[in-house]
Amino acid sequence: MNSEVNFDNQCKETLMWVYDVAQRTTCPEREDWAFNALRAVLHAIRDRTTIEEAFHLAAQLPVLLRGYYFEGYRPSGKKVKLNAGQFLIRIRKEMGASNELSPEDALSAVLNVLYEHVSIGELEDVKKSMPKDIVNLWEQEMQNSTVW
Repeated sequence: MNSEVNFDNQCKETLMWVYDVAQRTTCPEREDWAFNALRAVLHAIRDRTTIEEAFHLAAQLPVLLRGYYFEGYRPSGKKVKLNAGQFLIRIRKEMGASNELSPEDALSAVLNVLYEHVSIGELEDVKKSMPKDIVNLWEQEMQNSTVW
């Protein structure tokens, strides 16, 4: 197996994820919003799950996206305490004021893409590490999506 990273392929793979997120939002032509939504949702998930699950999830992300995923990460051994409302506020804030996607729309779109590209077992492990109200939000967004 060749361990060399092909930069062009990594760019294309990351852009495909962003495009996939954009196509699942209310504004499919806004890939800049989709990228910010992808990063914001991944950061919220990363900070609310265990360190172990954060790294397991990262292993299944494209290399360039993995860099954004770990941007600003400070593993302290403890999850950031967020309830479902705070989780959505965190996503909204990190997406930026100019992003017109709702945090729910962003969460749904990103979860859809994750379920297409990441093993279901890993996503279920991440989900199990969340508090019940975030699990309920996660499941609600997935029920409203086209994946299930």
